[in-house]
Amino acid sequence: MPSRFFSTVPLLLAVLLFVGGQSSPLPKKMEPELLRQDLQIAHKSLEDGHSGIYRYTPKPELDAAFDAASRRLDHPMNSMEFLRILAPAVAKIKCGHTSVRPPKSIDDALDETFPEFPLDVVVLGDGVYVTREYLPDTQNLAGLRIQKINGMPTKGILDVLLRGTPGDGDSRTARPSRISDSFPWYLYVLGSMEAPFHVDFDDPKSGKTISVELSGITFRERQKVAAIRYPQDREPEDTADLKFKENDHIATLTVRGFYGKAEKEELSDYFDDAFKQIQLHKSATLIIDVRDNGGGRDFLGKKLLSFLVDTPFFYYNDLVYNGREFDFFRYADDAKPIPDEMVEKRTDGKFHDIKHANLGIQQPSQPHFGGKVIVLMNGGSFSTTCEFLSNLHDKKRGIFVGEEAGGGYYGNTSGPSVAITLPNTKVRVRIPLRTYYLAVKDGQPNRSILPDYGIAPTIGDLLSRKDPVMERAIELARSGS
Repeated sequence: MPSRFFSTVPLLLAVLLFVGGQSSPLPKKMEPELLRQDLQIAHKSLEDGHSGIYRYTPKPELDAAFDAASRRLDHPMNSMEFLRILAPAVAKIKCGHTSVRPPKSIDDALDETFPEFPLDVVVLGDGVYVTREYLPDTQNLAGLRIQKINGMPTKGILDVLLRGTPGDGDSRTARPSRISDSFPWYLYVLGSMEAPFHVDFDDPKSGKTISVELSGITFRERQKVAAIRYPQDREPEDTADLKFKENDHIATLTVRGFYGKAEKEELSDYFDDAFKQIQLHKSATLIIDVRDNGGGRDFLGKKLLSFLVDTPFFYYNDLVYNGREFDFFRYADDAKPIPDEMVEKRTDGKFHDIKHANLGIQQPSQPHFGGKVIVLMNGGSFSTTCEFLSNLHDKKRGIFVGEEAGGGYYGNTSGPSVAITLPNTKVRVRIPLRTYYLAVKDGQPNRSILPDYGIAPTIGDLLSRKDPVMERAIELARSGS
């Protein structure tokens, strides 16, 4: 039996600590009438404000999902029980920018005081593998495949989490990537699993099952352990960097996010200088690594593309809102109408953005890079990153290596968003308002950007920090193909 970080704390006591002396540790159970009222508010708000709500799921199918959720609200429930019914219905929209979150008091506790699952994992295929452990005494669990948690097989756990996790379209990687990134959070919020955790593992060496009971650990304590035990995981301050390999023949531009700074420059200026350096070094191949780049500023995705094309181009076809303001704004603290001068109402009854810098014909940037472009991507490549990837793919300007990306090929719904708080349960729903239509035509309607060379790292690769995706890219750069 492993040593405990602290003595096992029952969930009720743990939650009592963060609700500040309420008479009951979790919000009181509410009658079905109040639960259904919140469900209806969420559904109506999404219908009114989400301008891409039926992009992937037809209205009859989505209505059926909410009707099925309503039928399950047939007995008193607390807010978390309600959330676990609402989230799969909202996830049916298949929009990675639309989300359901717990009441703020509970979400705050998940950051501060709540004992969560003490392991990081990665979802590979239908398997869940341990990558990091955070209790003070390590158990040498890294690399083991989880069979069960608290008696539930991994397949059942993944089925529950995948149904409630948002993601664009039918990307095969978007939802597993998100679950991998935040498994402890999802395990409680959607899976309702609480400390202590009885975990069964496959031992690949002996072929036997190892059973371990683990206490939980708070997110803040996890961060402290991570800083000491896994310093290699610390994110660089720069959101981009440029390196040269093979006597400058290959340039590698890593972009971790389309925001922030690199080498103390704004990212837009850094791109200007990076391409000047690539020209100066006379590199023949540029590898652009946007794995786990969750997006950022729209303009910067287009700016990066502009160095890779040599003729004027279109980036967006259209940007659409259902309206400038909505009745559900009363459930949000910070909702603001879309400025009148930013949009134009047209005959389709929609409001179309007329001011966005990425609309209309765009010009190439100098210095132009005309050599071979190889792009590395995975399920964490999302939002602005996928706008860049889709346009690059459509213009036949890249070789794509890695895994399917996480964002819709033809666009997404994001931009200005409103987070409403449902009046009874206090569950929160984030509703993006602007739907993007990219100037592309060469993808699969419900999928993301697909790789030319599909390579998925194994658990062994991840633990040894081996990078088969980059290795394949280097091979392609060296070849004449």
